Amino acid sequence: MKDLYKILLLITFLLTPGLATAETVNYYVISKQAQPFQIEDNANNHSGIVTDIVQAIFSGDRYDISYHTYPFNRMISILEAGGEKNWITYGSPSWGSVQAENLSDMPIYTVKHALVTSKTGHFKFDGMNSLKGKGVVLLHGFDYPQLIPYISSGDVEEIRVKNYRSAFKVVNRTPGDTAFVEMSSRVKYNLGKLNLDKNKYDIQAFSDVIPDYKIYLAFDKNMDPSLQKFINKRLAELKKSGEIDVIISKYI
Repeated sequence: MKDLYKILLLITFLLTPGLATAETVNYYVISKQAQPFQIEDNANNHSGIVTDIVQAIFSGDRYDISYHTYPFNRMISILEAGGEKNWITYGSPSWGSVQAENLSDMPIYTVKHALVTSKTGHFKFDGMNSLKGKGVVLLHGFDYPQLIPYISSGDVEEIRVKNYRSAFKVVNRTPGDTAFVEMSSRVKYNLGKLNLDKNKYDIQAFSDVIPDYKIYLAFDKNMDPSLQKFINKRLAELKKSGEIDVIISKYI
């Protein structure tokens, strides 16, 4: 009877909400370079488009999110080595490597690139010929295959900077002679974050040079199939309810 009583207590414990141990999902965050998709404050406070979507997916008691924050190159090395079990981050088919091997059924966002110039320079982008003899400002670590031929030939000068503040300073100091190439979402987010006047900049579409593409949630290639099915189901529900659009609107 004592053994039966113990078994009944164990079953009750496991079936009682909040008492059973939640399964851990390992979420990988790029440190300081992925805003507004991933925003972290000293690796403790997490937000951003991708992060908020992941948090919404696992908003119940069934799973716990364990955050792992690293510089981009370090994160990729860790994930290529296997990473923690059932890891999640974000990626795109065009990015290759672990950020393209196993993606969610549906995309979470469409990436568009922009060309940012100072309004005082009165520069109108009309194809790459209009950039001949000018400087293109790029953040360190971000390379664009579409620009390499123009940079290699010397038609366009490459200007590398460490951060967004420096990028905006360059285009302000050299109006009409330089243009900053970056994702539209990051441009808008960082102008706001730095309290810069958006009306002082021209933000022109650059999709003719760098085509738009979609980003997805990227999964551990050995992810538990039932977990991946759960994530894709929740993602479809969030899309249908409009919650993903609400999340995106918070940052852009």
